[in-house]
Amino acid sequence: MFEWFSIVRIADVQSVRWVLAALNGVDRPVSVRRAQSWCARMEAAGLVERAQLGGRGGALVWGTYAGTGVTRPNLHRQTTRHEVAVAAASARYATAGYAWQRDEKPAHVGGHQADGVALGFGWVELVEVELTPKRLPRYAAIFAAYRRRLDLGEADSISYLCNKESERAVRAALGELPAGRSIAPQVGVRSMYDRTGIWVDETLPTWMMTARDRAQRSTRRPRRSSSAALF
Repeated sequence: MFEWFSIVRIADVQSVRWVLAALNGVDRPVSVRRAQSWCARMEAAGLVERAQLGGRGGALVWGTYAGTGVTRPNLHRQTTRHEVAVAAASARYATAGYAWQRDEKPAHVGGHQADGVALGFGWVELVEVELTPKRLPRYAAIFAAYRRRLDLGEADSISYLCNKESERAVRAALGELPAGRSIAPQVGVRSMYDRTGIWVDETLPTWMMTARDRAQRSTRRPRRSSSAALF
């Protein structure tokens, strides 16, 4: 659990529910009470901290330096909402049996760093959490970078996890841009978040094939990486 916090940095209680489920080998989140009880015990031990900022996702939770070796996140950064949303995606993939890691920073000009990487046996999925639509030139550069990575065999697919507004923007860009059309068959675009960036549900989405089921269909070898990964 603390390895996960060292990767995602900050999450809401809903995501904690899902990761606790993954650690227990079940495919549905544990109860809110159980997640809150775990957080309370870890907070008493000095391993996590919490902040109640309101919203559907519940309190924000993060690992302390004692628990993760990572400094306290700044709750007031503009990117905090996005980080919490990425943690929500990571938690679902973990429950579906995937390892999760940060994407590596691009080594060359024109590269692009995804929000996360979901790893299964013989499967690499780059995950983008898209809460704010981008301009077409930016999508063109990102799609071109993804085209190179797909051609090099660094990934099998890309998933865009969006709210409704950003889903429309990504789908439009995939259809309008040559780079978008070239990768469209390997890109999944789904609206999973509400306008505030919260993903709240009690089941895995039907499109998310479990790592076990996917492994039976895949012939690729798993990618090795020096980056931290979970599960």
